[in-house]
Amino acid sequence: MKRFKLLGYAALFLALPLLLSSCLKNNNDPAAKGFDPTAKLAVTRDPFTKLKQSRADKEGLPADRLEALGEIALENGDYESSMINFMEILKTNPQRYDLHYKVGVIFLINGQFEAAREELALVLLHRPEMLQAHEALGVVHLQEKKYPLAIGEFQTVLSQDPTRAKTRHLLGVTYLESGQPAKAVVELRRAVELDRRQTASLVALGQAYIKMKDYRQALACLKQGLSLEPNNKKLNHQLGMALAGEKRYAEALEAFMKAGDEAQAYNNIGVHYFVAGQYEDAAKCFQRAIELRPTFYDEAKANLQRALEKIQQTHKDGI
Repeated sequence: MKRFKLLGYAALFLALPLLLSSCLKNNNDPAAKGFDPTAKLAVTRDPFTKLKQSRADKEGLPADRLEALGEIALENGDYESSMINFMEILKTNPQRYDLHYKVGVIFLINGQFEAAREELALVLLHRPEMLQAHEALGVVHLQEKKYPLAIGEFQTVLSQDPTRAKTRHLLGVTYLESGQPAKAVVELRRAVELDRRQTASLVALGQAYIKMKDYRQALACLKQGLSLEPNNKKLNHQLGMALAGEKRYAEALEAFMKAGDEAQAYNNIGVHYFVAGQYEDAAKCFQRAIELRPTFYDEAKANLQRALEKIQQTHKDGI
């Protein structure tokens, strides 16, 4: 399983612009402009490697210059350089909790959850009112699958500001990830009411309804999302899942094709045929997937073998 699943990505990418946009600085909340949440995540084994190498270059620079360099690096998605500059400031001014917060979020982006948790806990020890730090810590817990802790952090934020659509989204995603789709629906519907153009919430809401096998409601919210972003692959994939749930396989195949390549689409629809006990139709779909990608599509080959075994068993049982 990939470290960041679909919902994990959705939650993380939705959260990060918020997490880095409202930091405390001298008791104010300046925005970190230009932060790109879709920038490539750079996972480093040791975030201090470059820091150690660059200390000599940074020594002697005034704090305001270091901070400006850190902000520029942050805006450009150069998280390592940003970390270097912020950490150099913290050497002489450890009470800059706005910078501790940003360092914590950079650790989060890099997938270094323990370090992120330590930085954010330090921030909240001294700035318990800092809602974006609670949100960031909630995202850390979500990525670590510590769902009760994540839920607690997001509920803390919403108790102070119930109108934060992104936090509603994150709480809904956490409920969905933890196997509580009914609770997820409640929070995600609220998130959509607060921000009707947020397609990530509509994707997650569609998934929650599909988990509950309420395909009619799933189709309604997914189509709402597609009216905003017709080419959104996540929306089209979930649309295919909902249509297949209603056994509208031709329409589902079309949606799956918009979500990815043709081979994947045939494999997806074949899985639904297989689950429905339509093994011959499933085998045809898996075979088509293999024809489209013969040397690469191991998953379709395995699925085809299972379908053929089921067909054989069905014929034996019928004799």
